[in-house]
Amino acid sequence: MINVRERKSNFVKLFDKTPDSVFCPHFYELILSNGCPYDCSYCYLKLTFRGKTNPTLFNNDWAEVQAELDKVDHGVFSTGELADSLAITPPLLEKALDYFEQQKDKYILLLTKSANIDILRHRKPSPQIIVSFSVNSIPAARDYEKGSPDPMKRIESAKELKELGWRIRIRIDPIILESGLEHYELISKAIAELSPEVVTIGTLRQFPGLHRFAKEAPRDGLKKAPDGRMRYPTQKRIDVYKQIADWLGFHPALCKEATEMWEALGWEFKDCNCTSSELKR
Repeated sequence: MINVRERKSNFVKLFDKTPDSVFCPHFYELILSNGCPYDCSYCYLKLTFRGKTNPTLFNNDWAEVQAELDKVDHGVFSTGELADSLAITPPLLEKALDYFEQQKDKYILLLTKSANIDILRHRKPSPQIIVSFSVNSIPAARDYEKGSPDPMKRIESAKELKELGWRIRIRIDPIILESGLEHYELISKAIAELSPEVVTIGTLRQFPGLHRFAKEAPRDGLKKAPDGRMRYPTQKRIDVYKQIADWLGFHPALCKEATEMWEALGWEFKDCNCTSSELKR
């Protein structure tokens, strides 16, 4: 069931929740909806919303949202932190796209696991609008991303939008070793062929409380890390990132990893999923 109502809280929030030990350029949340129709067993939203999965779409007057956006002079505004940006189209999204098309230093980031790109097909591409598809290996999606489209369908949607002139990014996140690292070769090579402007990767990480609301979430091999999340051991993550980079043919960005991880890999930060400029390779 989908809920539609007015939002009482702020629409725009600075995302600065990561601890100092984790490298994460800050961005803004643009909250046009809450929740997601997909049932990904590892998703932090299961903890955020205490197990509730019904999406809520906000239908306030656009002027309320714009008033908050106008107070910020630059930045990336993600609609995919508390929801899937495109799985169910929020009533306010069309107005948001209209707004960002007119900006110079503000960007809207649409993060999605869906293949629902209808709202973009009839629009002229804009450099202020960034579309990021989150993908996984086919077995991981089958086992842990219930209800979401096949990863290759997401790649096909990304390819269609790129050919239409849209800015496209890809996230391989979370990499789940229970489903077999070897299965990420196929998706990595498909992404390399797509050649999106940014590729960001990350391994499975969970807050300990998640399993109170998602007992089926993968957990094998996870141990509590200094940032309080459950993660794979450091050397295991290093090996995974090197292997994915080898399949991609270039060094991707890392999502919410410690600065020590970047140093251990010897990778230089250039861009990531939630920053505004294009990654030059």
